[in-house]
This record gives sequence, structure tokens and C-alpha cells, in this order.
Amino acid sequence: SRLLKSFGSLTDRIVCVLFAVMFAQVPVYISQYIDVLSGARMEAQKVYDEVAEVANAYQQSVDQFLEDMTNNPDQKVRDMSSIQLNTVQRYHKYTEALEALTKRATWLKPFYLIRHYDPSIHAAMFFEPNVPLTIEGAIYALMGLIVALLLISLVTGIVQRVRKSRRQEEDLYRP
Repeated sequence: SRLLKSFGSLTDRIVCVLFAVMFAQVPVYISQYIDVLSGARMEAQKVYDEVAEVANAYQQSVDQFLEDMTNNPDQKVRDMSSIQLNTVQRYHKYTEALEALTKRATWLKPFYLIRHYDPSIHAAMFFEPNVPLTIEGAIYALMGLIVALLLISLVTGIVQRVRKSRRQEEDLYRP
């Protein structure tokens, strides 16, 4: 029984460390996601700026210009306008996501990441886990530790209740 208790506390410690390390990866992932998102936004902005320049030459907004191109009778123009429209929409989407992820409190960033998550940005990433030596990393590691302790406490409580219930059943059937 003593061996089992020491194994349990060793397991508890391992679980706590694992959760702390896993949670500490959240700001690392978000930082790397923001890097890739910034690059994608910059590329989309180049096209946006070019479209805006042409639209300004015709004294139109970008939206008006693209709408006119979309309604053009020439199929080639319509096809090109759909490509440009998609790029402009991505630019707006990336700008909004970048602002949401860079101007929010540390503890809100994961929720904004979920809200603005783009699988194509994730696919372009090469995530490298590391140990962040920042306040943000420490906050998330502490959150991971707290979650681990809560889970350990929950599991321990369930196991104790099951054991107690079994002992009570066994006591009922003993002569």
C-alpha cells in the first residue's frame, strides 16, 4: 500500500509537469500562428493595395470596383475578379484575426484563436514546441498545473468513492 501511495504521488507529479508543459505551449503556438498569419496578411495586402490603386484611378472604392468587375460581360474579367475578391476577403479576415490576437489580454488569446482559426494558416506553420521563459508562458504553465491538480483531485475522489462503495457492499454480504 505504501508503494502504491508513493507511485500515486509520483504519477501526480508527472501529470502536473505534463499539464504545465502542455499549457505552456499555448502562447508558443499562438506566437508562431501570428507569425504565419502576419506573412499571409502581408501577401494579401499587396494584392489589396494593387486593387485599391486601380480602383482609385477609376474613382471607386475597392468593393465598387470588384463588383463592377464581377458584373462584367467578359468571362475572363469575371474570373480574375473572383480571384481578387477572394484575396481581398482574405486580407480583411487576416487583418481582423491579427488584430484580435495581438491586442487582447493573455488569457483571452486562446479564445480569439479558436474564433479566428484558419486551417490554411495552421497548415503553413511548422510548430516547434519549446519552453517559453516569459510571464505569459509561466501563467499558462500555472494554469496547466491547476487543471492537472483539479483532474487528479477529481479522479482520486471518484476512485475513493468506488472503493468505499465496494467495501460497503462487501460488508453487507459478510456473515
